[in-house]
Amino acid sequence: MSAHLALFRFLEGKRILVWGLGREGKATMDLLHRFLPEQPFAVADRSPEALEAAELAAFRVNRYEEAEALRRLPEFDLILKAPGIPTRHLALDGQAAKVRCQADLFLRFAPCPVIGVTGTKGKSTTASLLAHICRSAGRKTFLVGNIGIPPFAVWGDLDSESVVVCELSSYQLEFAQCSPYIALWTNLYPEHLNFHGSFDAYARAKSRVARWQSTEDFLIYSADEPTLADRLQKKKDTGAGRRIPCRGPEDLPTIDFSRFRPLGAHNRKNAAAALLAAKVLGIELTAMQEAIDSFSPLPHRLEPAGMVREISFYNDSISTVPESALVALAALPEARTLIVGGQDRGLPLEGFARSLVNARSLRTIILLPETGFRLGELLRRADPPFAGTLRFAETLEAAVRAAIVDTPQGASCLFSPAAPSYNAFRNFEERGNRFLALIRQAGREAGNAAGTDAPAARRAEQLGRQGFEP
Repeated sequence: MSAHLALFRFLEGKRILVWGLGREGKATMDLLHRFLPEQPFAVADRSPEALEAAELAAFRVNRYEEAEALRRLPEFDLILKAPGIPTRHLALDGQAAKVRCQADLFLRFAPCPVIGVTGTKGKSTTASLLAHICRSAGRKTFLVGNIGIPPFAVWGDLDSESVVVCELSSYQLEFAQCSPYIALWTNLYPEHLNFHGSFDAYARAKSRVARWQSTEDFLIYSADEPTLADRLQKKKDTGAGRRIPCRGPEDLPTIDFSRFRPLGAHNRKNAAAALLAAKVLGIELTAMQEAIDSFSPLPHRLEPAGMVREISFYNDSISTVPESALVALAALPEARTLIVGGQDRGLPLEGFARSLVNARSLRTIILLPETGFRLGELLRRADPPFAGTLRFAETLEAAVRAAIVDTPQGASCLFSPAAPSYNAFRNFEERGNRFLALIRQAGREAGNAAGTDAPAARRAEQLGRQGFEP
């Protein structure tokens, strides 16, 4: 039986609820409508407007608001939940076993090798680079998942010769009962605790990327991440896949990383992990080298934002945890100013504050609401306290103005918030695009060519990503 037929046999005759009408929900409906046109199903969403959308008119569906759908859960055999819908606060009353995500079914039934990429940070760059390597080798490659393309959106184009690189968030993995052929796990830091409820629950969701692997599968993981190493010791959370530790470029002495453009040791390490996955796939060394040399960095990830009054500005808006800001600082030893702060989810910041006190290159830290205010107090009370200048700014505009005044000519200013954007922006892309626009404007006002990477900014808008990177 073909993989395509196996999926449809699995879905056929089931009473299915599609829960959440975002991109993944619509891709699921499209697949059901295309391949099982006579089978009715139900949809649910918390938004009455989404349930009344004109595009639903073509489907044979029952529509339920979320509260009504929860009461009806026993009526369904399969509940396909959108990744971003939290369930830990809901009374599923024994129905949780029927809840799946689209990514789970995709991993189970895909007709070709799937490489699943997860981690708290570095997922998108690693997945994008691996897809670029596969394409450089002439493979028919699809990049899907948390990167912004629902897995089912490409289902009809897949065959046994295809390769799928799937970026997997903790949201997508939470209910997974299948793991990919190659699992690539970059790192593990406290994140999305408001969604999962605890770090253990978050880590347990992440571990499902390898939990169901067989002895024929592979797990590539960061070898020097202590939290990740500790998780991999928990046998109940990891499967039987063959483990390949990744230390960095030293694992690949035949690859020249000198022309690899993304900044920072962390990016080179993630590139090494992608190359190790490519080796498992049997990709030639020449294609790997070509891909390393030609890969373009993704927007909002240590992205050169431009120059104002001989100060180089860098946009790292993707930074939503303290660890990501610290690796960005390590990649920019000439950074004298750091702009930091965003939505406060209650993560501990004491260790972050100590690390910033010890960052001898920093002269100024500009602190934004909300986490910036808490961080500032920790920096003041540290023993010894931060020796440079602390400035509090209510807005990103005010922070940029202060950075232009405080940063020495010839030095750099890094915008790496170490917190989510949702207290002031819709997502990290909007936050990063605003920062880029402010640097362009400041450059014009200063009579300089700001030099912003306009194609990268346009690409960020064109991607239309989901606005989070769990």
